[in-house]
Amino acid sequence: MQTLLTGIQRNVYHNGGRLRFGPDGMLYVSTGDALNSANAQRLTGAGSLNGKILRMTRTGGIPAGNPFNSYVWSYGHRNPQGLAFDAQGRLWEQEFGNNVMDETNLIVRGGNYGWPQCEGTTGSCGGSLIAPKQTYPTSAGSCSGLAIVASVVYVACARGQRMYREQISGSSLVNSQQYFAGTYGRLRTIEPAPGGNLWLTTTNDRDSTPNNSTEKVIRVDLR
Repeated sequence: MQTLLTGIQRNVYHNGGRLRFGPDGMLYVSTGDALNSANAQRLTGAGSLNGKILRMTRTGGIPAGNPFNSYVWSYGHRNPQGLAFDAQGRLWEQEFGNNVMDETNLIVRGGNYGWPQCEGTTGSCGGSLIAPKQTYPTSAGSCSGLAIVASVVYVACARGQRMYREQISGSSLVNSQQYFAGTYGRLRTIEPAPGGNLWLTTTNDRDSTPNNSTEKVIRVDLR
């Protein structure tokens, strides 16, 4: 085992953690703010790796082209979860909000996504802060997983117990639809499956009793 990076703060919640290799061969890493919202805006010092999307080489180096001469690719994130690249090589991110909105963001190099000044489109938004491409009320959200198949974004939600489907149109998301509301309970991870379909996992078991799992892996046929 090889350690690629240390110094990311952790907490009981807000740890992010999704990993995704990009079409540029670099590893993109989501990190939560570790329950310290100020971390999301820090670019140096303790906590500066938290509340971020990080970009690194496969061996843990800082790639050329990173905007702050550090691992940080984008910042101002509360608890980023899903990561996926579209056919144009653009990075999309799914993020837990606080009490109002969850977000789907289109990530750009050096972008500031506003936390804690902004939650979704509420708060002190504007200026150089980048607005989400889609928001979801937390009562129908807690959206974690994100996958892209054929220029369509699919989002899996835990508290909301549903999957969202949205088409990519330019740099926007349009024609939002909902599926499986309450059918399988809480949904966590969503990934492309062979044949242009989807894998979808549940996250309903919240105890530590051995051999007591009722979790499911669901194959979603998109044909």
